[in-house]
Amino acid sequence: MRTWHRYFALFAAASLVPSQASADFLVVSQNTLHLGQGSRAVAGYIPAKNAYIRSLAAWPGNSLPQLTFLQEVMTQADPAAIQPTGGTALFGVLKGSSSYLERYGVVLANNADEHVTILCNVDTASLQSAAVAIQRPPDATLVRDASGSTPRLVWILNIHTTFGSGSAGVRARRAEVEEVGRIISALRARAPSGCPSTTDNAVVLGDWNLAGSDVSFRTLATNAGFTRLALGPDVATSLNSRGVRASAYDHFVWDDARVSVTLANLPAQAACGTSLSFVSGVLTSSNLLSFRRNCSDHLGVAAVVRVR
Repeated sequence: MRTWHRYFALFAAASLVPSQASADFLVVSQNTLHLGQGSRAVAGYIPAKNAYIRSLAAWPGNSLPQLTFLQEVMTQADPAAIQPTGGTALFGVLKGSSSYLERYGVVLANNADEHVTILCNVDTASLQSAAVAIQRPPDATLVRDASGSTPRLVWILNIHTTFGSGSAGVRARRAEVEEVGRIISALRARAPSGCPSTTDNAVVLGDWNLAGSDVSFRTLATNAGFTRLALGPDVATSLNSRGVRASAYDHFVWDDARVSVTLANLPAQAACGTSLSFVSGVLTSSNLLSFRRNCSDHLGVAAVVRVR
């Protein structure tokens, strides 16, 4: 029997250049580092970051429909300011267990076929167990892909787990990751209020504040009812104040028995005072310190998704 570690090695190594011939869609995840708030050190920080998010959400050279999921969207953020031409931007409710509150965001930029649609975007707070407190319960987006003869559905969940130092912080994060699996199970069992349907297909993405090798991801898969856990990428994506890659925090997590997720390669564009591209699913910068100063302390991740 293959272990989940071997599945991780297989799928993390795969990469794909998005092609219009594929009946797939591109999915990007980006921690935005307090989108909507300014920076004393950088003039014009807010409009420049908004411009980056618009170009991120409609990546030049990509011919596939694109869904971009954002973390750390603050109350000051304006969905119209990050919405690419012809696209749709949605922000969820403010979440948090203290005075610090943030939202999740999702942006859809379709190609000419317009075969990808968002059927609903819901807060999963009502689905979590009473025994587990999630600081920012994930938003769940039900996506319909009508590219084939039979339209297919998939849930995409967006999560930013709690952060805290020491063993207590790790325990809290692990509990949240494991609870995400129970939320997926609840979504699979019944369509939540405001959604027309449900599906067993699910992909989770976001800023986990945990490396993909952590044991909690196996528990997530068990709780969700996944047949074959797959995870990727699992390389350093967070940036410290010096612009040095520090921790492996940003991952896609999915059931490979139901969904194909292939890490993407995307061509370079100029943004954030640097040149940016995606290489094997990870945003790559020619000047990481400039990216950290102008845009975010996390590198985005990208993959091509297909429902099997």
